[in-house]
Amino acid sequence: KNSLKLLASRAVNKLGDVLYDYGNSSWIASMGSFGQKMLGIYQIVEVVIAIILNPFGGAIADRFRRRKILLWTDGLCALLCVILAFIPSNRLMLYGLILANMLLAVSNAFSSPAYRAYVPEVVKKEKLVSYNSYLETSVQIIKVSSPLLGFLIYHYFGIRWTLIVDSLTFGISFLCLLMIRHVDYVGHEIRQNLTFREILKDIWEGFLYIVAQKEIFFLLIMATTVNLFLAMLTYLLPFSSSIFKMSSAYATLLSLSAVGSIFGAIVSKRVPNTISALLWALGFSGLGITVLAISPLTGLPIFLSFSGVLFYSLFETIFNIHFFSQVQSRVANEYMGRVISSIYTLAILFMPLGTLMMTLIRSSISAYSFIIIGLAVFLLAMVGLYYSNKRLKLSHEKEG
Repeated sequence: KNSLKLLASRAVNKLGDVLYDYGNSSWIASMGSFGQKMLGIYQIVEVVIAIILNPFGGAIADRFRRRKILLWTDGLCALLCVILAFIPSNRLMLYGLILANMLLAVSNAFSSPAYRAYVPEVVKKEKLVSYNSYLETSVQIIKVSSPLLGFLIYHYFGIRWTLIVDSLTFGISFLCLLMIRHVDYVGHEIRQNLTFREILKDIWEGFLYIVAQKEIFFLLIMATTVNLFLAMLTYLLPFSSSIFKMSSAYATLLSLSAVGSIFGAIVSKRVPNTISALLWALGFSGLGITVLAISPLTGLPIFLSFSGVLFYSLFETIFNIHFFSQVQSRVANEYMGRVISSIYTLAILFMPLGTLMMTLIRSSISAYSFIIIGLAVFLLAMVGLYYSNKRLKLSHEKEG
């Protein structure tokens, strides 16, 4: 089945990404203070490139064959990892890794929207939720297991063999895509003399399309706003050991979050693929965040608080799966890449604002922050429900 090959390609690709980041980050961090500085550059460059190039990645995904973009990016990643593995000098390899990470960030800016836009070409509309559910289950299992695999490969064989394994994963992903038997959407590939001005025009047309499609614009606003609050949660969680007075709290929360996400991915197939259902899931995820504050504030057993992260991640995963399923089923094929890239770009743009707010507020490292963040997410979902049930329905009636 084509959908199975596409799923396998993405899962193996994700494994390569995690192994690459784990191995490289561990190796750079082992260089002491110099490594710490280089690791900061390594990570910042990736984010900056994503912000700048994501809109262009979406426009390119709508103009060219999406599978061809994915094949090129997988092939590039495989080749880069092989070249890096055979650099003899550690100092040269360090600079090579930073340069390669820049190139891979460029590659990811084009491959991420191309992949999400390619899914509806291969997967039938009624199967989108199931496909995204299987994808999320695979990704979460890889997130849980691959750091251990990355540690074993890096610890026993070193950075060079880690890079060779990375290259193999990207190569397997390439082959899975190559074996798909499907007539690809060609976009505007037949146009000649593609110019920068034309790409900017495509991006602008994509923006006008999003604004004109009320449901899509609404979903985009919801995703952007919720990412602001989830960035605050991401900032807060590493301090959970001091909040809960338990040294292993952060690691425990991360593990439980992964478990909750796996269950959420499994359950999501039984949830109706509607805007109301995904907003209720978002609201329940917010309530799960508030539960995290119970033990530190009341002295009740800590497992009550930890159950909150299970609750949160389960419903957040359901929200994410149905969010992308809604987008993939509602957006016209010729605009799919640009809409997906807009989602990624706005998410990245607003997340640093959430982190900045937590940094500036002196009392932010507190159990009360879980309550504030959780209630904010819940209220956002309820406002969204009201709007979708009243305003969007009213606009449909007027159009009818």
